[in-house]
Amino acid sequence: MLASWTGNEGKAFRRLLDTFTRRTGIHVDYQGTTALREVLSSEVASGTPPDIAVLPSAGELAAYAHQSQLTTLDGVIPSREPYGKLWTPQLRPGGPVYGIAVKADLKSIVWYDRDRRPDTLSALAADGRQWCVGMGDDAASGWPGTDWIEDLLLQQQGRSVYEDWATGGLPWTDPRVERAWQSWGSLFGKDTARTALITEFRKAGTKLFGTDPPCALEHQGSFIRGGYPDPAKANFVFSPRLLPEADRQSTAREVSGDFAAMFRDTPQAQELMRYLVSADAQRIWGRNAAGKSVHPFFANRDVPLDAQGDDAVDRNIAKTLRDSDSLCLDASDAMPTRMRVAFQRAALAYLSDTSKPPDGLLRSLERIRRSLRDTRDQPWLSTVCG
Repeated sequence: MLASWTGNEGKAFRRLLDTFTRRTGIHVDYQGTTALREVLSSEVASGTPPDIAVLPSAGELAAYAHQSQLTTLDGVIPSREPYGKLWTPQLRPGGPVYGIAVKADLKSIVWYDRDRRPDTLSALAADGRQWCVGMGDDAASGWPGTDWIEDLLLQQQGRSVYEDWATGGLPWTDPRVERAWQSWGSLFGKDTARTALITEFRKAGTKLFGTDPPCALEHQGSFIRGGYPDPAKANFVFSPRLLPEADRQSTAREVSGDFAAMFRDTPQAQELMRYLVSADAQRIWGRNAAGKSVHPFFANRDVPLDAQGDDAVDRNIAKTLRDSDSLCLDASDAMPTRMRVAFQRAALAYLSDTSKPPDGLLRSLERIRRSLRDTRDQPWLSTVCG
């Protein structure tokens, strides 16, 4: 089995696999790597894929399914009711399911030091110097910028427009898309933008805390809390409250998932897949991480809230993932790989000089969208919102 969980996350997951082995007698050779995309691509190309891999995006899941690399889960996991369609993405409506989200994260949130008064956050958000921003992530640098733009489009225009764009139907040159880019570019001053380009995303929010912090807010997913120096000091508000020109009444939330998929159909792989998607296994997984800095959250509605964290903040995240009826998958994660990578690079290019309008970058992205729609070599998902 191949997944991206290392460090404390990897230790908690290995304990879950040990429980599986004790129950079934099936040994799992687990490899955790931060270079999952590259390792998996190499193993698939060499004809030696893992039995199961956990893919960090629905778009990659769709790509491997399109290449006939995956085994359908329809006969392996006959009941997927606790997940719903959002967490079991399909290439076409009513088509086979090739992956299920065994772990989830909430986006569309803004973190702050809990010692701050919530009524001061709007004023802080209007001051671009108060945002902690980092774009760096090696080959994937720029994805925090795509998260900003996606969330702005979702909160400004709503789910229908967002989904049309994320599934390849809405042109990048549409004025509503351009408005989201401009809103992002107008938010930061030159110094904040320059700092963001040279700051690794994991380090950006560590500046939130202290007696005289240089910034006060971080727009980042639920996973980032585990990287804060004192996670207990962090609290969040939903992003529509603070993003420029957002619908303040919006209940739409952007989310991401880690999707388990079978590359080799064996009885042992089927048994492990059924275990990983079960509420029982995820409850054990969550409690294995109790008291640690990183808590897993789950899309499975049958997993109890008290297995997904140690405090009210964690449970608020888990409750939103479980109960909200306005969730949409991260758009760039759902897009074909070529589109996603071009989006990340364009976000970096725009942030490097926001005095220039983004229309040239958007025309370039639109050419890629049209080429992908015409060739269909890389598939688009049929839906990204639940």
